[in-house]
Amino acid sequence: MGIHPANNRLLMLKNRQEGLTTLHGIWMTIAVSSLFIEFEAFVTWAKWKELVDLNLKLYFLAVVVGTLISLRAFHHWAPKLAQLTWIEALALTKQQMIRLSLVLLALVFATKDASISRLFIGTFLVLASVTMLLCNRFLPRLICSVVFKTNTVPTLFIGSPASITRLNRWIDAKANLGVETVGYLCNQEDASGRMEIPVPFLGTTADLAEVLRTNVVGQIIVLQNYLDREENQKVITTAQKAGCRLHVFNNWAEEFNHSIVVDHEGEYTFFTLDDEPLENPINRIVKRAFDIAFALPVVAFVVPPLVLIVWLMQRKQAPGPVFFSQPRTGMTKRPFNIIKFRTMYVRQPGDEAQQARKDDDRIYPFGRFLRRSSLDEIPQFINVLVGDMSVAGPRPHLITHDEQFSQLLKAYYTRHFVKPGITGLAQSKGFRGEISEISLLERRVRYDIFYINNWSFLLDLQIVLSTFRQILFPPRSAY
Repeated sequence: MGIHPANNRLLMLKNRQEGLTTLHGIWMTIAVSSLFIEFEAFVTWAKWKELVDLNLKLYFLAVVVGTLISLRAFHHWAPKLAQLTWIEALALTKQQMIRLSLVLLALVFATKDASISRLFIGTFLVLASVTMLLCNRFLPRLICSVVFKTNTVPTLFIGSPASITRLNRWIDAKANLGVETVGYLCNQEDASGRMEIPVPFLGTTADLAEVLRTNVVGQIIVLQNYLDREENQKVITTAQKAGCRLHVFNNWAEEFNHSIVVDHEGEYTFFTLDDEPLENPINRIVKRAFDIAFALPVVAFVVPPLVLIVWLMQRKQAPGPVFFSQPRTGMTKRPFNIIKFRTMYVRQPGDEAQQARKDDDRIYPFGRFLRRSSLDEIPQFINVLVGDMSVAGPRPHLITHDEQFSQLLKAYYTRHFVKPGITGLAQSKGFRGEISEISLLERRVRYDIFYINNWSFLLDLQIVLSTFRQILFPPRSAY
């Protein structure tokens, strides 16, 4: 009996996960909405701030809508919602609060409400953030303990001991959803030299019928590509006769040593190495609109006076061209010339191919300030307006460095799936300056690929805001 690929969408665990996410969202909406009502009642009772003439019903509706919109942030957190650490819960709360705050600010702007108390709104948002943080940290666990504690699903695994060992984190994560490990089966050749793993060994695949008869098993998880076609058919038949769910764990990420994205197109299923939200034309329009809206005022009002200041300081410390132009590769490896304020003394051609080092004597004094404050990057907003770059995206490296780095990391050129940026996710996390060891390169590229696979307008906003913080408080790597 064949199993249609689309049936993967009907996995019991996925439905449980979606149910947990929905319940969490409902209770969080109730908690935040109730908070608004109680806070408004307290403020009125305490006469802390007069609320007459305010359309609080409209603001209450905005809070409900804003909270519901904020639940979209669950998309990336859903698989581990019941296991969030304090740091992860704080990161999720930050994403939700941005959405809620934008909805309330949009209402104030749309209604031109001058009577609304900024202190009232600000205090409510602080209380809402604390409420959301506590909900994200504890509520999913509470829901799981109530809903799934007595509704467990005893699970049997079929695969090699080494592969099942790699599933330990998944098993731990799904325990909250009611997954109860019974044990595992493996082929005879694997059984003879099996590793010591926390999952009990119950026999070989030939023992499946007996294991199902002597144990309570609700579902069987088979590792893909572990069994041949004939053995798969036997497992399917045996599982159906015993009334067990059967799931296939796709371990192609292990085979390819790379994360895998599943794409369903009707009856066809494709596996790809990368998800690319910016291949959606609407997303590209949104990103381009943001680039222009951000870059145009900078080019019009910030660049001209800054050019004058830099020119005066260069004339005094390091005479030469104000700007420094250098070839880089952009989206799909298309070459373009990046524009910066010159921060080094005029040297021989080719000298700039070496990365800037700490206390580099090629950098003149005011150039050092420009680099540390990132003001030398300001002219790149011209590149953004022209369309060669974006405000946010993977930072472009020298062409020679691209070639070198691509030899060190096989996924390096994935960065060229999108336009390079003035700042990027890696830079917003503090990874700036010289790449002195391969571990630094790996972490930067990992952040770049995460950005490509998880782009959103809010992620761009987060990167820009984090970069401003980096400018005000530069990391040690900024030189």
